[in-house]
Amino acid sequence: MTLSQPNRPTSLALRHTDKHKPVRTLPFKKIAAALSLCLGLSPLAQAQLPAPVESALNRAKISSEDISLLIMPVNAATNSTAESTSKKSRLPEVVKPVEAKALGSQGSSDADALPPETQDTIVEPVAATSEPSSSTQQGSTAAPAASSSTANQTGNQTASQAIDQASTTNSGQAGSAEIVKSAPSLEFPVRHLTDLPRTPASTMKLIPTFVALDLLGPDFVWFTQVYHTGFVSANTLYGDLIIKGSGDPKLTTQRLNKLLEQVQKAGIQHIKGDIVLDSSVFQGVTKDPAAFDNDPLRPYNASPDGLLINFSSVEVTAVPLLNDSQKGRSKIYYKPRLADYEMPDTLANTSTGRCSSARSSLAPVWRDSALVFNRTLPESCGNHTFYIAYPDAKDFAKKVVKNQWLNLGNTLSGNIKFLGLGNTVSGDIINTEAPVKSLYGNYFDMTAGTDKDSALTSTFSLLPSSPLPFVSYPSLPLSQQIYDINHYSNNVMTEQVTLTLPLYTQVQLKSEEPDSKPITKVIKSRQTQQSDYLKSLATINQWWQSNLTTLPPVMTNGSGLCRDCTVTAENLAELLSFAYNHPNFDTYVNSLGVAGVSGTITEHADRLPSSAAIGRAWIKTGTLNDVTSMAGYVRGQSGQDYVVVGIINGSTRDQPFNTYEARYVLDTMLDWTAKQ
Repeated sequence: MTLSQPNRPTSLALRHTDKHKPVRTLPFKKIAAALSLCLGLSPLAQAQLPAPVESALNRAKISSEDISLLIMPVNAATNSTAESTSKKSRLPEVVKPVEAKALGSQGSSDADALPPETQDTIVEPVAATSEPSSSTQQGSTAAPAASSSTANQTGNQTASQAIDQASTTNSGQAGSAEIVKSAPSLEFPVRHLTDLPRTPASTMKLIPTFVALDLLGPDFVWFTQVYHTGFVSANTLYGDLIIKGSGDPKLTTQRLNKLLEQVQKAGIQHIKGDIVLDSSVFQGVTKDPAAFDNDPLRPYNASPDGLLINFSSVEVTAVPLLNDSQKGRSKIYYKPRLADYEMPDTLANTSTGRCSSARSSLAPVWRDSALVFNRTLPESCGNHTFYIAYPDAKDFAKKVVKNQWLNLGNTLSGNIKFLGLGNTVSGDIINTEAPVKSLYGNYFDMTAGTDKDSALTSTFSLLPSSPLPFVSYPSLPLSQQIYDINHYSNNVMTEQVTLTLPLYTQVQLKSEEPDSKPITKVIKSRQTQQSDYLKSLATINQWWQSNLTTLPPVMTNGSGLCRDCTVTAENLAELLSFAYNHPNFDTYVNSLGVAGVSGTITEHADRLPSSAAIGRAWIKTGTLNDVTSMAGYVRGQSGQDYVVVGIINGSTRDQPFNTYEARYVLDTMLDWTAKQ
């Protein structure tokens, strides 16, 4: 298998350093590889795989040339140059087998499932304590559960909260001591084809989520702002209501409703004009949802948007009707519903067929004015929830906003329109290339249109507009968004975060106390008012060259839903090692699934029930046709922490491999590492 390395920048000069950023040096392994080539030795001949992994590859009929694997010890940075007498772990507390069993499944096997509707599910965990060298170690206190009031509001638990409860139930107190087995730790990293670029699938999400944490901080929030033109009198707006998106990855139906309720509280219930939606913060990001795999109605194919609402997807729940007159049919519920659009309330059942994805079980079609299901619902579905993506993010936003506004008892005399430039949209368009300068303000921008008078149909759109937003609705914090991205592997949320990166910059503010360090603050960039993929990926590339030593990965998006994206195992391992000693590592590692317990790695326990990695590996997985990958952290039974990366790409010379068997290979990698 021949893969060429793309042209990349050759300058490796480090722009700045601090205690969290390593000084750039040429890695020893690169010198060794160069020497071996000069001596006529093949680096492939030196690569070794653990025997259990070799056996799993043979079982799966996968060539060792198709896997890149890297397992390396990682240690907490110390202030002293002297060697520490004990190993200090930065990983969360290990979930004991009895706790993992009590927890059950904290993940979803439905690839279309959306992140749950929650308010606050992220809490700052307590780092693990130092491990004595004796046969027992004192584990750290598990991440504390959210307050009862928060838990009651959300109705959901995070894995860390459930772990804390299970620990208390099964051992009488949280943070009980873990028995460390007498296991030798790895002295040297295990490397196999680690410099070979491969398709990473969703493990690539580890890159933009950490870069965002480093550049923006865990408390960063997006603000969806509301302006208006004209004037307000007696709860009536004589003008247009303008909702300006900022790229919030998780502006769900529930959160949109709260935003609109704030508009109500501000004194607007009736609009004698239009509702104008502004998504221009992201430019040229609309994609063909069928382009990747010809499956445009799967939520993982949804397009990013400056005003993304509910992931551009509808949750469809079928509930069998039990009364005699309607037996053999199911009641259909939608979240959200769409304004001016017909959606069937019931659906006939059939005794044949297997319940699976919406496409297979329902065969939905979004027509101009109605949603149509071309198949009857298999009875085996029972009470079942499907997720269907709407193919046009902007048309979806228009329909949802109108429906939510009217459902609150409000009125709208005009239409829903879109501000935007460079995006494919449905309906009327008001361009925003350059503002129209007039006596009454310059919010609107119509220079791209030839007929300026017809661009705004409302006669009062050019009345004085509010210079500042009268509603500014914050998103969930970045820490929560990253948790949802990595735990549920949500593609469109990842793209929203990726596209946000160029829009903000860090500034150093002087502290009021003379001896204190400067305060870092994130502010809007003055150079970049709008973002696109070119700017966002350039931001990641620049960050990579400033902080890491490996050549940057090749990225065309942030989520890994791409065939032309490539990373090396060295790329991901260096990123994970860098993150391990970062101040925001707790937020990062707790966004990952726990092997056999939560996230997309929950089924690890089903595939390998006796795995030593259950409860002691924090992993991001990735899956495409002919691609399987895992990357993250493992707490070895010796007490040593490890960074692990495994990427399997099918060989073009052979038939596509069995994904289940390929996952078993990487499960074996986790199990073997946990025993070290």
